[in-house]
Formats: sequence, C-alpha cells, structure tokens
Amino acid sequence: MPDKRPLDPLQPVLYIDHCRYRQTYRKQALHLHSSLAEALKAIQPRVKLQLRINDKGPPQDGSFEVAVAPQPTDDSRARQSVWTGLRRMPSASKVPHVDDILTPVCFALQLRDPHKESHRRMLTNLRHNEGSRARRRDIKNVLNKT
Repeated sequence: MPDKRPLDPLQPVLYIDHCRYRQTYRKQALHLHSSLAEALKAIQPRVKLQLRINDKGPPQDGSFEVAVAPQPTDDSRARQSVWTGLRRMPSASKVPHVDDILTPVCFALQLRDPHKESHRRMLTNLRHNEGSRARRRDIKNVLNKT
C-alpha cells in the first residue's frame, strides 16, 4: 500500500517501485533511501530527501526501480529514472548500492559539491564510517519507526 503522507513541495523525492512479494526489497529500499539521504546531505546540507514507495500502484513482479524528482510530482514523466532492476539476474543485483546511483541523482537534482570533492571520495568516507553492524542497526531503527 502506498504511503500518502504529505510531502514538502520544496524538497526532492526518491521514488522506489519494488515487487511486493519480496519482503527484503522493502528493507533494502529503506536502507537505500537512508544511505542516499546521508550522502546528499554531505554534499548539500539543506537537502532533505523524501521517499515514496510503490507510489504508482502495484509494481511488476520482481521489479526494483528507482526514480528521483526535484519536487513531489504525480507525473511519472517528470521523474528522472536512475535505476531499473527489471532485467537483472540474480535478484541480489536488482537493488543498487548508493554509489551506483549517487552521480545520476546529483545530476537529476542539479546538485553541486561545494567543496569540489568527488562523490566517490565522499562515499568512500561514508562507507568506512558505516560497518555492517551499523547498517543492520540503522535498518532496524528505520523499520521500528515505520
């Protein structure tokens, strides 16, 4: 069931459509959002990335698709697609890592790094700061809040 809480019209939105029959996809979608929001905040502190999951209704079986828009929109043409996992096999490769989509998201949102540091180097710093235990703890915290 899609989340229908009101969105801030001045902030970007991450749209994720994933298969409802794979429960791990929802956890991975929440983790991807939190990781991407943290990475974007490191680039532009004023950006608060919002999330919509399965906003267009029931998605395709086995799908994991990611799109972004500078502000909330119901028009799917206004959303920039940054990842599709429709034809990827095995299913573990359907879900992107944050460094796979950070650069396309930054281009879609027209974000620039004020310190002229590359996105890859920032991600390396973020990855070293988050261990597998920290990631599991973050996922549990996000799931407990929802």
